[in-house]
Amino acid sequence: MKEKKPLISILIASYNHQNFIEEGINSILSQTYTNFELIIVDDCSTDKTAEKIQSIKDKRLFFFQNKFNKGLNSTLNEAFSHARGDFITFLGSDDFFDVHFLEEFVKFINLNGENFTVFYPQIIPVDDDGKILNESIRQLKEPFPTNNEILKNLFLHGNGLSSPGMIINRKAAKKIFPLDCGIHQHQDFIMHIQLLLQGNCAFLPEAKTYYRVPTDSNGHMSSNNVKAYKRIEIETPFALDFFLKGIKTPEKLKDIFGEMLTKYGEPTAETIPYFLARLALDSKDNRLLPVWGFRTLIAFLSADNHQELLYKLYGFQYKDFSALFNNVQLLDDFLEVQRETYENSLSWKITAPIRKVAQLVKKGINK
Repeated sequence: MKEKKPLISILIASYNHQNFIEEGINSILSQTYTNFELIIVDDCSTDKTAEKIQSIKDKRLFFFQNKFNKGLNSTLNEAFSHARGDFITFLGSDDFFDVHFLEEFVKFINLNGENFTVFYPQIIPVDDDGKILNESIRQLKEPFPTNNEILKNLFLHGNGLSSPGMIINRKAAKKIFPLDCGIHQHQDFIMHIQLLLQGNCAFLPEAKTYYRVPTDSNGHMSSNNVKAYKRIEIETPFALDFFLKGIKTPEKLKDIFGEMLTKYGEPTAETIPYFLARLALDSKDNRLLPVWGFRTLIAFLSADNHQELLYKLYGFQYKDFSALFNNVQLLDDFLEVQRETYENSLSWKITAPIRKVAQLVKKGINK
């Protein structure tokens, strides 16, 4: 059989990575597999990133620049609009590939076929200087999980997959592009959900992507700062909605969640949102999931004759719905934060003696 030599489009959305962008570009131009195109769209960097990209001359490199700052997803949309490849892969403007990255991918599809929606490479964490870090938890390990196992974990525990170097079959990519321009933190989470619901994934342990570990100093959007946590809080419900959009049959729901569903009854095509909501509300280790579940259940009960349907099929009544409030800790958490903030405030400390006197007076009156 003749070996396939597909055209691979490598997309980079660059922004303020003047210290790293050349390393990433050179890692691509040095690939041992040469049938590729490199498409870089700069999102109006305020440093010398664009200048450094333009200084590199290669007929396989195509450079574009946004007229104004648009964000990651919009910039990737622009890059994808220029891509001609049979497969699409992404590289952060601060990351870089092993020189054999594309070669190992092509070897894999020639040996195992290309009927996968997405291929995940090995992730090698590096520091700002490009030195490998001893963080094996980030590395790909066998045995590989199944598609349904990954989807279940994505739903219950959040995003545990990496996106640097992920390779997407063009047919699958066309179904998820354009990406939502307002999403920032969870753009890869949403892509994983959509791709894995389309078809099977594959893992490429020999294809290596060197991933710059986020720090506040390297301008990485995944840095563990307050802004990132706020974005996660806001975007998680939006991401979880893609399970509602993507799971169309009770059979698919059962494939993913299996016996977890049995305590709620037998799902139907119409009651899939109810089952996803109940699964979310029973989550104990993901605070945002029950909040999404309750909102999903509210929306489901408000449509058509769903109250009657749930009662007929599962004996679910409003008192059962009301009891599920106990599964959501949003208000309790908020009030606890308020209490801790106030008790650590200067006004609380200053008024402490007054409160103590008031308590003593109250005790005296009650005697």
